[in-house]
Amino acid sequence: MTNSPPLLQVCDVVKDFGGVRAVDHCSVEIETGGITGLIGPNGAGKTTLFNLVSGAIAPTSGRILFQGRRIEGMMMHETFKLGLVRTFQIPREMKRMTVLENLMLVPAPQVGERVWASWMMPWRVAREEASIERQALEVLELVNLAHLTNEYAGNLSGGQKKLLELARTLMAEPKMVLLDEPAAGVNRTLLQSLAATILQASVDRDITFVIIEHDIRLVMNLCDPIIVMANGTVISHGTPTQVQQDPQVLEAYLGGAVSDSS
Repeated sequence: MTNSPPLLQVCDVVKDFGGVRAVDHCSVEIETGGITGLIGPNGAGKTTLFNLVSGAIAPTSGRILFQGRRIEGMMMHETFKLGLVRTFQIPREMKRMTVLENLMLVPAPQVGERVWASWMMPWRVAREEASIERQALEVLELVNLAHLTNEYAGNLSGGQKKLLELARTLMAEPKMVLLDEPAAGVNRTLLQSLAATILQASVDRDITFVIIEHDIRLVMNLCDPIIVMANGTVISHGTPTQVQQDPQVLEAYLGGAVSDSS
């Protein structure tokens, strides 16, 4: 353990939508490194919390700090530049572009985006494009999509598109990635590949992941710690074993037990 502050701090945050309180005096701390799971029943406030952290919406009150810096007043493109990336911040796949081209679009700004650069500095544009292509090919190897490098993104299966979305996120070289239900619509075979990729990226690239997921089996196997929300606030935070044994968690899931169907 180090004495460094948490990578992300959500401090007594409230978010009201008219007369509805979606997030209710919520406080969360995410340490640097590892994979944190964020679970809870539908309507618990999980996605709203992601929206608040990423800058999609502003809190009614409270503070949000990333690397010790206040970010609750920032827009999404500003938090993105700080290395805080939410999956939907990466645009939807360009269906009529190849998988490789989809990844090469992500790094910005690129010299070649300037009209005059291709005329005045063609060697610099070519060198940068070659570097970005190498990076993209490395990421495609990581997510097991290298065999689809030249395939049109629109032809990918739903699970493959989830892997492509993760690959595009990794091209941004983030410090923290917020993944909202990455397992939704993914078959078990590709889900294992997705989970392995997240784990490898966390370890090899030192990326901190926070994952909202309804697939409890995936969360329990992949995430530690796990944060549980209900009614807009955190009701439990601990190891998978601690969370599964917490009476408040069992009550929140209404069935008296946390199951794969939750």
